[in-house]
This record gives sequence, structure tokens and C-alpha cells, in this order.
Amino acid sequence: MLVNSAGYVVFPVLFSLSLPVFLYNVVLEKESRLIQNMKINGLQMKNYWIVNSGFNFATYLITSFSSFCFGKYFLGLIVFHETNMKFFAIVIFGWGLNQVSLAFLFSVFF
Repeated sequence: MLVNSAGYVVFPVLFSLSLPVFLYNVVLEKESRLIQNMKINGLQMKNYWIVNSGFNFATYLITSFSSFCFGKYFLGLIVFHETNMKFFAIVIFGWGLNQVSLAFLFSVFF
């Protein structure tokens, strides 16, 4: 009972912790002028954004999948067993896209 109650708070936070990491990476690249060096060497910005967003989203999916498996199979939390899997997959997918895009948006202001 206590584990299920804690799971309702801990796992949504776990699914949200990738945003600061994505934001830090993008801001660090801007601060160290890595993007300008890559542009000087011929990188198209379209390719930079595609690769960066793809890598961040893949990282998010791996961490979300591992958190989901840990919560469902190791801890046996009710929220993972009773929620429709299609709905859960859509929410996790959409939340990941949201975090990646928010990291790029917030990097403009930092």
C-alpha cells in the first residue's frame, strides 16, 4: 500500500527529470560556442536539430521504458497494471516530445 502511494508521486517525477538534462546540454553547447564551430565546418542547422532532438527523445524513451519496467515488474505498482497500455504509451510518447521541444524553447531564453 505504501509503495503504491509513493509510486503515484515518484514515477511522474521520474518521467519529468529528463527536461533539465536536455536543457543543460543545449545551453552548454551554445555557451561553449560549439554550434558556431560546427556551422563553420559546414553543419546545416536542420541536421543539427534533427540529430539532437532524435538523440534526446531516444534517451527519454530508454529511461522511461526502464522506469516503466521497474515499476511494473519489480515493484508491481497498481498504476502500471491497471492503466490501459495504449493510453500509457501515448501519454509517455507525447510527454517525451513535449520535454524535448520545451528544452529547445527554453534554451532560447537562457
